[in-house]
Amino acid sequence: MLARRSVPGLLAFALLLASCSGGEPADEAAKEAPQGPREVQTLVARTELLTEPVKAFGTIAAKQSSAIGALVEGPVERIFVKVGDRVSRGQPLFRIRQVDYQRNVAEAQAAVDLATAQAIEAERRYDRVIALAPKGFVSKAQVDAVETQLAVARAQKAQAVAALGTARQALGDTITRAPYNGVVTARLVDEGVYLNNRFAGGSQSAALELQELGTVAAIVNAPQEYVAMLRKDMPARVYIEGFDEPFESVVYIINDRVDPESRMVELRLPIANSNYRISSGLAARAEIRIPPDQALILPRTAILGDSAAAHLFIVRDGKARRRDIRFDSIDLDRVRIRSGLTAGEEVILDPPATLRDGEPVKPRRTTGTQ
Repeated sequence: MLARRSVPGLLAFALLLASCSGGEPADEAAKEAPQGPREVQTLVARTELLTEPVKAFGTIAAKQSSAIGALVEGPVERIFVKVGDRVSRGQPLFRIRQVDYQRNVAEAQAAVDLATAQAIEAERRYDRVIALAPKGFVSKAQVDAVETQLAVARAQKAQAVAALGTARQALGDTITRAPYNGVVTARLVDEGVYLNNRFAGGSQSAALELQELGTVAAIVNAPQEYVAMLRKDMPARVYIEGFDEPFESVVYIINDRVDPESRMVELRLPIANSNYRISSGLAARAEIRIPPDQALILPRTAILGDSAAAHLFIVRDGKARRRDIRFDSIDLDRVRIRSGLTAGEEVILDPPATLRDGEPVKPRRTTGTQ
């Protein structure tokens, strides 16, 4: 009786086990079931008329910058200017001790006086001998001798005069003057320090630093892609660190050498600075106005990576396809595509980090740049 009752119970128990064990594979199958294509937002790439200026970044530099040394050597006797002073061309800057050079002038003057007296005496002897020669009272050898003595005396006088000129020049060179209008930007020595002349070099040959700031230059770097568009005298605005308003300028120099690492080209833009408000070393941004140009412009959100290694995804045949590109920034929201994409291709906006090349996608197209 007990055996008969257990058969239906065993069957029920077996069915229960079967139903429980069969549920887990069903869940796994549901998980492994193929998902539909990933939905992505897209935009058809189109060219637009770009009127944005070329932006270039750099620093302000003086038109000229010089380490000012002396033409003669000696201890610095006096410095006439201080850092920050504006100076005019020809204005005295500092003086080397003059006493030795004054003594040289005095000695050279004495040598000139002696040589002059000797030359006068040689001329008198010459005149006497030449006067007697026609009467036969002197020999030819005597005539030759006084001629030689006179020539030597005159040469010695000329040599002494030249030495006096050199000594006077050296005395004058003890005062160093400004070679151009500018600003004293550094004092390199104190009074009493021995200064070598600028041509001999040595451990100390400069006393001051001078910069010509009546006109300064914005030295900036622009991407090489713009070289073909840039021209000399193109108008530009230069924004300088610490100034609210931009300065008007033009492109003055375009360096035709492209930096092999940065792929940038150096430009120079002069800026009038008559009141000396602008100092060298300040950061600068130039915006150069170029003619409007057709450009392929995309939202920055379509780009993955940076300017050194950037890519995006397009949709082709229902799949995401990766494209390596090169681009320039226009502003915080837009970029200009330089290579890797053509107009009419469908670009994925905000591509997910998990998106892979060749993955099926379902595009949801938008219109216009975002």
